[in-house]
Amino acid sequence: MPISNPTPSPTPAPRVASIDPLRLFILGNGTKPEVLVEADRIGGAIARQDGLELSGIDLSADSNLSSLKADVAIVLGGDGTVLHTARRMMDSPTPVLGVNVGRLGFLAELKPDACVARLGELASRRFQVDNLMSFICKIIPVRGESHEVHGLNDAVIRAAPFFHLVEIGLSIDEESVMTYRGDGLIIATPVGSTAHSLSAGGPILHPGAHMFVVTPLCAHTLTQRPLIDSAHKVFEMVTRGEGVAMTLIIDGQVQIPLECGDRVRVRRGRTPFPMIRLADHSFYRTLRDKLGWGSLPASERGVTTIA
Repeated sequence: MPISNPTPSPTPAPRVASIDPLRLFILGNGTKPEVLVEADRIGGAIARQDGLELSGIDLSADSNLSSLKADVAIVLGGDGTVLHTARRMMDSPTPVLGVNVGRLGFLAELKPDACVARLGELASRRFQVDNLMSFICKIIPVRGESHEVHGLNDAVIRAAPFFHLVEIGLSIDEESVMTYRGDGLIIATPVGSTAHSLSAGGPILHPGAHMFVVTPLCAHTLTQRPLIDSAHKVFEMVTRGEGVAMTLIIDGQVQIPLECGDRVRVRRGRTPFPMIRLADHSFYRTLRDKLGWGSLPASERGVTTIA
């Protein structure tokens, strides 16, 4: 008697690994009414979006953000809010998506409406993380204890009232470079190269560059020009001129008074600052859109030259 072949059992469908929801945390300056409105609106949109989870909202100004329980922090505000957030995260940063509820929005370039419309891209992980170079500024005073401040853009020593001409000595890796005379001196990261340094005539550095740029403020001689050097080196500024008041300004927000002989040591940060960039981000397009880079002056637009 022939033996019949048993009916083959169906092949089980391959198991698709489930992806945990992306955890989002909303941060911002809660003193601005528009930030409160957008936090509520974006928070509601996150709750309705599959693949996303709202971990919390913190619109305070001084909480510790070094242990945020989230995969991405949505920061509502302008560039100043992003810089303030970076300092609060210290050496344990959460990737940040900047949403522009301020003015310029070079770091926080996404508008609130666009953020809501593109939450699906976050849910499906269609974004990249740019690791921006940070810095640590160590203040070594003649009197008192040394301390450190984290920054992302720049460290600036400039004249304080009564705004006399100042002298600032610069050394790099303990080698004396120059004494600058003028209104002050800027040491900027690549991100900071498009901020105060740019307005003082400094060059534009790509965010991926591993360099610092040193830019004098209103130099008192034609021979002093911006200088670029490796971020692997240590830059030290020392204030000179007895009785001349100076101020150290970090990221345009932290102000520390200095006196003659105080030293300010700038080096690359231990941890880069991660910024979320959506698929169509372009650094050069941001320069064109936000800063008018490469465009003709308004007085020359539409002018036709007849030979």
